Amino acid sequence: MTLSIEVYFDFICPWCLIGKRQLDQALAQLRVAQPEVQVAVSWRGVQLLPALPVQGEAFHDFYLRRLGSEQGMSLRQAQVRQAAASVGVELDFGKIPRMPNTADAHRLWQRACQLGSPSQCEALLESLFASHFLHGGDLGDGSTLLGLAEAVGFSSAELVSSLQGDGTPFLGTAEGAASQGVPSFVLGGRVLSGAQPVERLLTSLRQAVAAAARTSATRIAVPAERVPAPGKRILIEAEGKSLVLFNVDGRFHAIDDGCPHQGASLCGGRLEGEVIQCCAHGLRFNLNTGYLLGSTQLRVNRYPVEWAGDQLHIVIPQEDAASCTR
Repeated sequence: MTLSIEVYFDFICPWCLIGKRQLDQALAQLRVAQPEVQVAVSWRGVQLLPALPVQGEAFHDFYLRRLGSEQGMSLRQAQVRQAAASVGVELDFGKIPRMPNTADAHRLWQRACQLGSPSQCEALLESLFASHFLHGGDLGDGSTLLGLAEAVGFSSAELVSSLQGDGTPFLGTAEGAASQGVPSFVLGGRVLSGAQPVERLLTSLRQAVAAAARTSATRIAVPAERVPAPGKRILIEAEGKSLVLFNVDGRFHAIDDGCPHQGASLCGGRLEGEVIQCCAHGLRFNLNTGYLLGSTQLRVNRYPVEWAGDQLHIVIPQEDAASCTR
């Protein structure tokens, strides 16, 4: 399964950098818990300050005018530094000389995403953030942008035509989501606005994965008269599969009928609690995990079993579904 995420951002927004670190941490935890889920993240540029002059503006002067006083600026920057430090980013606003016009940075980023590999684009995104927040680079300067792109493997010849150099505003493609603020995370049909705690992002990721699985899964309805009583089992032939449905003290388990060792039927095997023993060679499998007892190498496929009202279903994820042969 592949989960698609869109993030709307600007390179000069510290909360976007913080939000990226939080998303990175949430995705790392998701990969550990659900390694079968592939995640594709698309970063969509939004120019927050299209009215800035093409040469940008002195960083200190910009925030002093925006926040009204040195004290207000100091308090705001302290708040941002604390949030950044919590995700491993040490910000020093004194190292940022200018607030740049980011129109060309977004145009270059958009072109790079069309040309580069995911790893190249990830490296470029990190370099652009670092240039502004950590190294005092000017993201409004075309030569700076091309140099950063070349350093991660892009050809400047392929990117130079994306730079206009005149401050013409960058028009993104997702004003609706961006209007709720950047960073904005779009996943599973929901928009989360602002830098989100890792725990909330992880919860939203899990919910999006579950929703995608429900949408893409094949659901095999078990006729009411065939639902096994406690201690019983039935063989189900459906969707090109042979499945065994067990009822163990009111808990249902569904597995492939074929033993993963040599394909012998498991339906007629000896059931002890939640362990089924293959008739052919005596291999014993845990119905909760599917794994051979004492091993993490051999495993029989198992499938979720869900009630929907009074109807019992066996849920076959899309990647496990076979075309029906009947």
